[in-house]
Amino acid sequence: MNAERDIQTTFSFRDDREIRFDFNGGQITSDAGLIALREFDHRIGFTQGIVGCLHDARHPSYVRHDVSQLLIQRLYGIVAGYEDQNDAHKLRQDPLFQIIAGKLQLGDELGSQSSISRLENSVCASEVGALNDLLTDTFIRSRHKPPIIILEVDSTDDPAHGQQQLIEYNGFYSQYMYHPLLIHEGISGCLLGTFLRPGNAHAAEDVLSALQPIVHRLKTAFPHAIIWLRADAGFAVPRLYEFCERHKIGFTIAIGANEVFKRQAAPLLKQAMAQYEATGEKPKLHAHFAHRAGTWPWHLRVLIKVEAGPEGTNTRFVVTNRPGDQRRLFEFYEGRGQAENYIKELKNQFKADRLSCPRFEANAFRLVLFALAYQLINLFRSCLSDPELRKAQIDTLRVRLFKVGALINHTTRRFWLHLASGWPYQDLLKGAIRDVAALPAPT
Repeated sequence: MNAERDIQTTFSFRDDREIRFDFNGGQITSDAGLIALREFDHRIGFTQGIVGCLHDARHPSYVRHDVSQLLIQRLYGIVAGYEDQNDAHKLRQDPLFQIIAGKLQLGDELGSQSSISRLENSVCASEVGALNDLLTDTFIRSRHKPPIIILEVDSTDDPAHGQQQLIEYNGFYSQYMYHPLLIHEGISGCLLGTFLRPGNAHAAEDVLSALQPIVHRLKTAFPHAIIWLRADAGFAVPRLYEFCERHKIGFTIAIGANEVFKRQAAPLLKQAMAQYEATGEKPKLHAHFAHRAGTWPWHLRVLIKVEAGPEGTNTRFVVTNRPGDQRRLFEFYEGRGQAENYIKELKNQFKADRLSCPRFEANAFRLVLFALAYQLINLFRSCLSDPELRKAQIDTLRVRLFKVGALINHTTRRFWLHLASGWPYQDLLKGAIRDVAALPAPT
């Protein structure tokens, strides 16, 4: 049966004029705004750096799609919201993706789902390590002598997708999962490293081996920068305190309550309750005390924050090696909520929890690939002059910059992108292209 006959080609909601549709419009894309991102990428050498970390073991005579083309197809698919491998089959004929991937002619198909799958399964652990180093290096190249660097250390859950290597049950999350470790830079939002771990890994497992190369690179690049670290209670372990002391890193890390801490906080809690009963307003009181647990090699400060209100009382503790006012230090620790927003964007909008490959190493590569897509966007929006776009998350950037329809034509010398005339965000895209054009030309 002819497929065209199965398509409804007339509509009844307009009685003044007939409406028909077909799929004969020519080479049209829905993601024309990615052209601005690809130019930015080229100017800073981003995907070129990724390709440099990967080894292509294929025999040249059998290669139809080189690594850079497959990588761009996958990376920009993630950016545009096509997070699944299966989307590669749908995108292989998209003219915009063919242009940004470097195909010589429109209609020269990109890689299939199986081609992308072979790429992801060909990457080894050392290459994943090199890509994590690249995350740190792209942050370093994007910053000029930052006075302060904040290491945001956190872990997150990645639920299982069937039978996969090193999927284990995690009692805290009550599910079978992977347990990735993520390290962001708190001021810029850049990712400095992503480390895939088995599902039953403790939150602080492998944290020192992850931090060591990052800290070394940062101190080499920025020897005069002050480095601070903050993390939740899962990272309140003596080996991390010792690491920070050894590398002169100031840390503020949440720590769980025990009987000693509760006794220290009791007078402050009593004071907070009395203030609330007297005024009806919710007080926030702070204090600190020196403490040395049996496993600690020296005394550290434990900060206390106590609140009292209609919902009851709340007492929290933070351990630190930093001097200064306890209220300001506690408020600094609470700023780590922004790091949780970075993780939410990575997982919810870039879909970085789609680690569905059977092999652990393939999933480790996929995780760092999602991280690189996030990093590219984070660096891109930092170069934009529009203040709203500079702080926009990827879902907003897709709507206002990337998702625009265009008819694409080509001649021997040119590709023509004819964007939709009625698109409401024309000025934003024009401005973004101007911002990118102002960057140094690629070398």
